[in-house]
Amino acid sequence: MGALSACSSSGQQDPLLEEAATYHRQATDIQAVLEPKIDQIDSLKAVYTAQKKPAAVVVSLDSLKKAFEDWEANLVEVPGMPHTHTHEHGHHSHQHADATLADLPAEQMRDLQRATLTSIKQIQVRLNELTPAPNP
Repeated sequence: MGALSACSSSGQQDPLLEEAATYHRQATDIQAVLEPKIDQIDSLKAVYTAQKKPAAVVVSLDSLKKAFEDWEANLVEVPGMPHTHTHEHGHHSHQHADATLADLPAEQMRDLQRATLTSIKQIQVRLNELTPAPNP
């Protein structure tokens, strides 16, 4: 774990921003896991409809997909932190809204990233409840 401090050329990083970056990394790790499942929602809805699953389940899948897309649209990078995640998802274009929020005080940035992580975890829980586990 010592490699993290070795490449900090600007001296000491703000610990609040370090914490914010940790939340951001955790959130984008979950995002990477959820994205393929979100991409399958349309085909899953067709299966559920064919299986005569309750309409509420299909509606829930729709709202979950929308929640995920809104979450991605509002994802904010932590200023000054290296961008370690890459997005290569074909039709997904990831625009991070960092320009407008880069001036946030470190404490607010940390709180924002914590809230972002909480939101994606809630989406993950709901998605796991609504989608079947993959067959081994």
